[in-house]
Amino acid sequence: MASSLVFYMNQALDNATARASRKILTGDLQSQSTAATLTSFRENVCSNLPAAFSCSNLVINLYVVPKEVQPSGYYSFVSANLDGVLVSNLAAGAGQFNLGGRGDYQYLQVIYPIMFLPPQISSWLSGGATFGGKPAYLAVSAAAFRNEQY
Repeated sequence: MASSLVFYMNQALDNATARASRKILTGDLQSQSTAATLTSFRENVCSNLPAAFSCSNLVINLYVVPKEVQPSGYYSFVSANLDGVLVSNLAAGAGQFNLGGRGDYQYLQVIYPIMFLPPQISSWLSGGATFGGKPAYLAVSAAAFRNEQY
């Protein structure tokens, strides 16, 4: 039962991330009369999540990726041995938020710590990640895209 719920939560997070990234990609957020902030973007992501999610636990990072030729760019978000993406600061409410502009390459990372699993399973699945001092499986959803010329 728990594993089914984890799969469901991962899929819901992926869906919310895809919907939110679309608003950046098309320039919707950049062209609003009031500037979007990390807090308002978190609310945007949360509006696409099921009620079971605690929005205050979401960790969101939005980066502008450098347009360099050498292997940097998106590689700066991958672990040194290339076995997975890097996870940034896991403090609730912390995060980087840079909307970028027309034609910018962007990387959006949305993390949700799942803490209802038994501690042994959580620490085994998460590789030792913690959130709020407790073992947590991290549901990580990411989107990489280039903003349109809106």
